Amino acid sequence: MIIIWARWGILVLLFAGLGVLIGFALGAIIGVASGDSAATGIFIGIGLMVASVALFFFDREVVQKHLDKPRTIMVTQQFNPPITNPDGSLTYARQVPAVHPETGQPILVQPTSSLFFIPVRFWPYVLGAIGLVVLVSNVITLSTR
Repeated sequence: MIIIWARWGILVLLFAGLGVLIGFALGAIIGVASGDSAATGIFIGIGLMVASVALFFFDREVVQKHLDKPRTIMVTQQFNPPITNPDGSLTYARQVPAVHPETGQPILVQPTSSLFFIPVRFWPYVLGAIGLVVLVSNVITLSTR
């Protein structure tokens, strides 16, 4: 199995696992029998929905503001002839910010964290929907017994 992620997208799996653990913990606190898979599934669905809310705020407050913030593109500027430093060494190039030729503004790149080519900002909704489907299907299973 190949898992494809970019940058901080792997954290989605961490939040999903955390949601499942929260579900098991809630089931254990309530006192659900370990053999009752439908009742345990209800709490796993609730845990996934809690994890989706946590992932939403984590993405908004940490990933977008700090980890995936826009960065200036740097380019190499060559010196011809090379510049002689005070210690006698030669400098042939330096890194400078890339600027737009017409506006003179720095060119920024916006990195994006993703899991399975889906940006992290969309995963809270996917995780919440999965949790809701798990919850509803297990409630239906439990009510038809």
